[in-house]
Amino acid sequence: MKRLIRLLSVMLVAAVLPLQAAADNTLLPWQPVQGRFVFTQLKQLQGLPVPLRSSGTIELTDNEMLWHTTTPVDSKLLITAAGVSQWQQQQFVAVAGSEFVGQLMLAVLQQDIDFITQQFGIQQADNHCSLLRPVEAPLNQFFSQIELCGETQLSSLTLQETNGNTTQITLQPEAEAQ
Repeated sequence: MKRLIRLLSVMLVAAVLPLQAAADNTLLPWQPVQGRFVFTQLKQLQGLPVPLRSSGTIELTDNEMLWHTTTPVDSKLLITAAGVSQWQQQQFVAVAGSEFVGQLMLAVLQQDIDFITQQFGIQQADNHCSLLRPVEAPLNQFFSQIELCGETQLSSLTLQETNGNTTQITLQPEAEAQ
């Protein structure tokens, strides 16, 4: 279960990319996004003096998301409504118990604001940021808040875990990163 929650942590970050609140676009003001993005992730773990750094690409389509970490280790995750699958031995293998993660991701990708507001309280913050605060288990057992920032599109997000760990991810459309 802890492995699944860690996977959820990584995937939730990726999932919030296309959020747009249809009912109130001042809470999540970004335009929906699709395509390829370059990401850099810094994860500060309690007890470690230096954050762990990873980077790669995210590819978003209507029905799925491919999270491809290229540095420091090459790995791929595929997220669909059926759940999360990890690239192993030349094929994607389903991660047991990841159905909720897949449903959450798909709801976010399809901009299902009703589903999002069932899972999170949304609050406007300063500097073009919005805060998502989990309202129910299992999310509120692992995250205290998720901060989403950007002017016209989502450009960074920060996950604050209840155990004190923090993950910061910056995003850039692949065309701009070249």
